Amino acid sequence: MAQTGDSGSKGLNISSFGKTDVGKRRKSNQDSIFLSPDNRFFILADGMGGHQGGEEASRLAIETVRGVFNSPDGPRQLGEVDEESLKNIPDTISRMTRAAVLEADRAVVEKGGQTPELQGLGATLETLVIGEGAATIGHVGDSRVYRLRAGALEHVTEDHSVLAEELKRRKMTPKEIKDFPFKNRITRALGHLGDRKVDIHKYGLEKHDLFLICSDGLTDVAKDEEIESILRETKGDPKGACEKLVQTALDGGGPDNVSVIVVVVG
Repeated sequence: MAQTGDSGSKGLNISSFGKTDVGKRRKSNQDSIFLSPDNRFFILADGMGGHQGGEEASRLAIETVRGVFNSPDGPRQLGEVDEESLKNIPDTISRMTRAAVLEADRAVVEKGGQTPELQGLGATLETLVIGEGAATIGHVGDSRVYRLRAGALEHVTEDHSVLAEELKRRKMTPKEIKDFPFKNRITRALGHLGDRKVDIHKYGLEKHDLFLICSDGLTDVAKDEEIESILRETKGDPKGACEKLVQTALDGGGPDNVSVIVVVVG
């Protein structure tokens, strides 16, 4: 899915492309992505909870977040989101991002409670909103958002995972990381946000900025250096970047579903 056009953000031209693939070892694709037609709003969710549960969780997450941002009243319509949790968030887009993520969490919890075979379902979630001269990111889980600026790649989200917590405590060799028994265990996900913690990041936009949103089907296979090289090589061509990134994951064995969204600021 490719798009290009004016986002209305300080006259910047935004182009984007998204691609998702089941991979080589999974029977179903539990990832979901969304790119808004006006190039202002992008979502990626990676579901978990078995074949049916993972698909439903990622679909429901994206549907719910879209509903919040398309609502005329935004977070004011969300009875489950208390104003106390929003009052210290200064700008409207950040407030709506947090409200949307919390509403998606509530929807996933509710779905699991209503349907016994879906108990335990959950999803990671990444949202990116372009507006007011900035990129606003909402983040839960171990999917990632990267920014490429002036040729340098920066991982702007922090993995919510047992491995990430372990790496904060000690240095680990590549082999230790590969063999770490809880490498794929996440510490925060939709459907399990008991502490209601949502990471919100906001970055001013500069011409030629590039944002990559991706599931761990890419980052479990490709190192940051390889991702950076591909993005630099294909800069200005989001479709080409997405296709090369997905192919890299598949060439690495395609052990998981892989999804990528590339957003280029022109």
